[in-house]
Amino acid sequence: MKLPSTIDTIGILGSILMAVFAFTMQPVCAIIGLALLTIQAYDKKLWNLIVLNLISIGGFAANLI
Repeated sequence: MKLPSTIDTIGILGSILMAVFAFTMQPVCAIIGLALLTIQAYDKKLWNLIVLNLISIGGFAANLI
């Protein structure tokens, strides 16, 4: 069995944090989770997801204020 790469591990952690967010509704979990998923999306050159994640991070950050 092949171990996941560092980028894949970052994406897994981001997905876990987004799942935690769904149950806790803590914006900090969403911001960190989306930031980690953005790193993975950048590695894969998925520009539409990068833009979507950055807009979402901005929305959750505004929710904290």
